[in-house]
Amino acid sequence: MTREMKEHELASPVDLPGEPIEKRALLWTTLTIATAAIVLLFFNAGTLAVWVDEKPVSDVQQQASAVAGEWRAMAEADGRTAPRDALHKRWKQLQAARFGDEAPGQ
Repeated sequence: MTREMKEHELASPVDLPGEPIEKRALLWTTLTIATAAIVLLFFNAGTLAVWVDEKPVSDVQQQASAVAGEWRAMAEADGRTAPRDALHKRWKQLQAARFGDEAPGQ
């Protein structure tokens, strides 16, 4: 099924078939997103704890904060937060860098 191109549209440099190549694209996308979420949850516990702590205070937030804090402590004990912590430390150093007589906040 093809349609006519309008004046403002550009032709694609790649000829794509009209039908999707992969019939299970939704499954592939779902698995990719789930895998990324699990990896981030496993290796980025510090960011999760900080994010939860930034939310407005409520009973649910307090419970989530306690769980995230425990998760972060377990990850720190295993050394899983070391790469994120090193990158965050370097980012903060670069963020604080000043050029010449530049004042903070400029």
